[in-house]
Amino acid sequence: MTRILTVIFLSFSLIACGQKNQPIDKDKERIDKVCDIFMEMFADGKTADALELLKKNTVMTASSIDTLKLAITNQINEYFPAYGRILSANFVIERNIKDYIAKRFYILRFDNYYLKFDFTLYKGSNGWTITAFKYDEELIELLY
Repeated sequence: MTRILTVIFLSFSLIACGQKNQPIDKDKERIDKVCDIFMEMFADGKTADALELLKKNTVMTASSIDTLKLAITNQINEYFPAYGRILSANFVIERNIKDYIAKRFYILRFDNYYLKFDFTLYKGSNGWTITAFKYDEELIELLY
């Protein structure tokens, strides 16, 4: 009986020690949430609000985001009707380089098609920021 209790105690101790060794990066959690909210807004048709959120959390210039907004609006009007209605936005995977670069991938699902969205994140001296954003239909980064 004491052996079982000793094993259980040691197991809990190892689990507790393992969890303490993983520091929580609150700013990384914040920027991840920004990406999640962006995708939710985009899926809900609130692209202007999503791009305003991007403006506040990126090193991309405001004028480049305004240009992106025009391009997205044109594509929504021209191409999205053929894709059908938006079904969902789903986080797929995050890939990391050390602890200072990350790339988050999402899929925007339509009735008839999909788009892959990716956000490149960088941790500089002022915390995490979005350094690049793009969407397309290329899945090669997700498949390998």
